[in-house]
Amino acid sequence: MKTNLLQLSLFLLLACFFHAQVGINTVLPGSTLTVNGSIAGQYKISSTSATLGIGDFYMAFNGSTAGTFTLPAATVAAPAQGNILGRVYYIKNTGSAQLTVAASGAELIDNQTGSGVTSFKLNPAGYAMIISKGTVSGTTWELATFIDKTTATIAALGATDTVTYTGAAFTAFNNSIPQIIPFSVGDVIVNQGGSVTWNDAGDYWQILESGVYKIEGYSYFGSGGAPSGAFQWTGINLNITKNGTAIANIIGGNRGNFMDIIAQTANTPINVNCIVHLNAGDRVYLTMNWGAGDKPTTNAQITAPNSLIESRNFSLQQLSIP
Repeated sequence: MKTNLLQLSLFLLLACFFHAQVGINTVLPGSTLTVNGSIAGQYKISSTSATLGIGDFYMAFNGSTAGTFTLPAATVAAPAQGNILGRVYYIKNTGSAQLTVAASGAELIDNQTGSGVTSFKLNPAGYAMIISKGTVSGTTWELATFIDKTTATIAALGATDTVTYTGAAFTAFNNSIPQIIPFSVGDVIVNQGGSVTWNDAGDYWQILESGVYKIEGYSYFGSGGAPSGAFQWTGINLNITKNGTAIANIIGGNRGNFMDIIAQTANTPINVNCIVHLNAGDRVYLTMNWGAGDKPTTNAQITAPNSLIESRNFSLQQLSIP
């Protein structure tokens, strides 16, 4: 075994010296290096952000929160000062969150669609192969292969159960503080495309990819107890809010004005929709609050009328990126 390794090492050394062709498991190599057999490269999995180095080759990202893989600088100090021309990285997003692949410092990535970019995104199931161009500034990397989501992002929830605001939530409701309309994981009708995910603990859509989104919401409203006041009608706001439930966070809204007698004895629908640019990391809620006129005195309810099933729904559609 040692003799074979020694002979192989000597053969490779002589071949390199004479600029000959090298063959492994073949005596007739057809290229500078011909391997008649399998080839193995380094395989790593990371659930967090990382800077790729000389020991990396195939990198899989399996994180549940967004992360970044940073490419190495084009010029390295060891083993000898110089660029990393031809170095290749294969990157796959096997996780459930979005991965950013970023160049080092002021370097750029040639993504074949114009001037170089500082980074690109890989959604869950996305894959990329990138190669060093041998330059030390400007576009130092080339995005040779890029496979990302192949379907448009459409995500929707629909629920049938009753929601009742009482206690502190009801007080806040009557003080015009938007209250989150809850859904559950089981309410998800469709979630395709990989640009958003539903956060069940927080009752919001988590945006994974920046872009323009069309957002729609629908909910019934019913008043618990005789509304207090002299207007004889109640104004209820249905809102789409971002990154919190303050009024200042409302990005789309609509008001439904109901006669008091109708609010007490029936449930009436309100619709809301908007088209808005969202950034990766944004959270989007469907909320409801008192807006004008008389106020309910006991509680506020979301429930479908007799003979109907769905009490509320909430959907997003990605129209463009970034």
